[in-house]
Amino acid sequence: MTEPKADALAKPLPGALAPAPDYFKKGDQRGLEDTVQSDINIPRLALAQALSPQVTEGDPNRIEGLKVGDLFNSVTGQIYGREVFVQVLRKMPKRAMEFYPIEDGGGVKDPNVPLGDPRLLWNNKATNRKDQKPKATLFRDFIVVILPSREMISLSFKSSGLPVATTLWGLVTMRNRPVFAGCYRITTGVELDPKPHQIYKVENADWVSEADAVAGEAMFEAVQAIKFEQIERKAEREPGDDPDFPGPGADAAEM
Repeated sequence: MTEPKADALAKPLPGALAPAPDYFKKGDQRGLEDTVQSDINIPRLALAQALSPQVTEGDPNRIEGLKVGDLFNSVTGQIYGREVFVQVLRKMPKRAMEFYPIEDGGGVKDPNVPLGDPRLLWNNKATNRKDQKPKATLFRDFIVVILPSREMISLSFKSSGLPVATTLWGLVTMRNRPVFAGCYRITTGVELDPKPHQIYKVENADWVSEADAVAGEAMFEAVQAIKFEQIERKAEREPGDDPDFPGPGADAAEM
């Protein structure tokens, strides 16, 4: 098992929120009584590609200091670099979406593609073509927290990231302990086929600390009510994605 660096889980990430001071009573949530699920927008752990708006000079969405291959928070713009450690809280059900082509302006065409839909198939039998790409995109989503700062964030995998999602869930299940028991190292790299693009990599790091186990158990219960609509989704398909990847369709094995 790969051990995390000694200081990797000890220092807060730059810009991360520090633990609440002792002078705020634990459990005091006055003013939050009317909060409902739709009020919450969970950010994604995004990966900067060569053509991502966040790294494009002159783009209004550009994040100063972000480099190709960096991981960043899709809502706050916080840059994590090429490595983060996470604790898994939940694996979301599969979902699929259809997008308009990037060259036509992009955007979501169908946000709720059924998992058995032919649009998810490579070499679509309905059209009897052997080279047809899937028209829709399959997603695998996880709700995790970044350690040690305990920021809740989503991991959203598609295309060439789908095998990474399978690897992550395999590592989780092989521990034979609660889903929140493990710490996992997420890094980035480059894949050249079918064209150069940045990819996620995942590996075991360690067991979480006792304090993170207690916090993880409490958050585990809380995230069971989270719905897809609460995950930040506006940039799920951007220039630089790898739409040519012939990834598994809706008939892929369940995770």
